[in-house]
Amino acid sequence: MAGFVRTPEPLSRRHIVFVRTDRLGETLLTLPVVHTLRQAFPQARLTLMIHRSLQELFVGHPDVDEVVPEPVSSGSWWRRAWRLSRVWRSWHPDLIIFSNPKKEYHVGGWLAGIPNRVGYDRKWGRLLTRRIPDRKALGERHEVEYNLELLRAVGIPVPATIPFQLSVSQEEQSHLSQLLQDLSARTDDCVVAVHPWTSNPKKQWPVERFKTLLERLSGLSGVTPVMVGGAEETQKAGVMAGRGKRLVNLVGRLSLRELAACLLRVRVLVTNDSGPMHLASAVGTPVVALFGTEDPGSHPRRWGPWGSGHTVIHKPLDQITVEEVLA
Repeated sequence: MAGFVRTPEPLSRRHIVFVRTDRLGETLLTLPVVHTLRQAFPQARLTLMIHRSLQELFVGHPDVDEVVPEPVSSGSWWRRAWRLSRVWRSWHPDLIIFSNPKKEYHVGGWLAGIPNRVGYDRKWGRLLTRRIPDRKALGERHEVEYNLELLRAVGIPVPATIPFQLSVSQEEQSHLSQLLQDLSARTDDCVVAVHPWTSNPKKQWPVERFKTLLERLSGLSGVTPVMVGGAEETQKAGVMAGRGKRLVNLVGRLSLRELAACLLRVRVLVTNDSGPMHLASAVGTPVVALFGTEDPGSHPRRWGPWGSGHTVIHKPLDQITVEEVLA
C-alpha cells in the first residue's frame, strides 16, 4: 500500500476502480471523490462500478474512463463474490475503493488479488488492505465528507474545495425545452419543479400539502410548476395532476439524463429527502429540502443538499406549512 502513495508517477498510468452500487443520491455524492481521484492521477484508467439503473446518467462523465454496471448475480453471497473476483481479476486494477461495504465485495477483491483494497471496517473489512471505521450512523458530517475519508486513508490529499458537478449536454437541454413547449408550458415563466415523494415513508411531507403547494404555485402569476418523479410514481401523480391548470406533469416521462436537464432548467426544486434533491444540487439548481427526522444517520447534516444556495426546512414534517415552503 505504501507503494501506491509513494510512487504516484507510474501508478498514474494504471487502473483504479471505484465501487458504489446503491441508489441515486448516494452514488451522486461520490462525485467529489471521483473528481479528486482524477486530479491526483490524471493519466490513470478510472472505472466506476455502479447500479445498472444509473449507468446512463454517469456515462461520459469527464472524470471517468468507463462506467460499468454491477453484474447481475444470483445465488449465495459466496457465489457473487467469486463472480466479481473473476471480473476484477481480468481488469488488473492497482487500487479498488469500496464506498458501500458488502461482504461479497471485500471477499471478491481479496480473491482477485488486487494489491490495494480500501473501504470500511465492517462486513469482512479485515480482508481490506486499508480500512477506516464506519461512523456514518452517527451523522457527524456530510456523506461527501465521509466518502472523502476513503482517499485520506491511502494518502491522497483532499483539497478544501471540490467541484460537485454533473454536466448536461446542449442537446439534452434543447430536447427538454422542446418537451416543455409540446406540453404547452410557458417557458418564459419561472419554472418550479416539485418532487412530492420519497422512498422512505418516514421522510414524506404530507401529500395533501404537496397538492396544496402545487395549487398555490399554479395560481401565481409568472410561475409554472412542473411535477417530476419516476415511473413507479405515475399512478400517484395522476391523482395530483389536476391540481392547477398550469401544472406540467412530467412524472414517469423522463430518463435520468432528461431529469437532470429538467432540473438544470428550473429555478428551484421543492422536495423531500430524495435522489432528485441530490441530482438538482449536482447540476447547480437551488433546492428547498424538507427534512423531519432527528435520527443522526438520516439527519440533513449528513444527507442535506451539498453545496451553497439551498434551503433546508428541518422540523417534524407535520409542522412544516405550505406557507413556509412558498416563502
